[in-house]
Amino acid sequence: MSNIRDGDVYKTIDVENKSFEIKYGYYEEFERLSSEPVPIYPDFISRPIYTDNGTPFVTAMQQTCDHFEGGDSEIGCYSCRYFSECEDLIGLCHHKEKRLKE
Repeated sequence: MSNIRDGDVYKTIDVENKSFEIKYGYYEEFERLSSEPVPIYPDFISRPIYTDNGTPFVTAMQQTCDHFEGGDSEIGCYSCRYFSECEDLIGLCHHKEKRLKE
């Protein structure tokens, strides 16, 4: 049995002048009954965050968008040609249509 608890800090990731505190938790409520907490990464789809120059953050495993090009879309943004990994599972989407409009 692990000493990890829901809400414990897994790590803090600093990327492009932004800081993301990754905590342990559950993605789905039913997971609480049968598994230990896992690191929970930001949901950049429902709460977009951008770099100072307007490039959107994404996670490697998030659901792909309409601009996906590359390998297997089922594994998430990680296999998209527009994805660049920054640290851990947090990266950037470099598709021009996804940039913040000025």
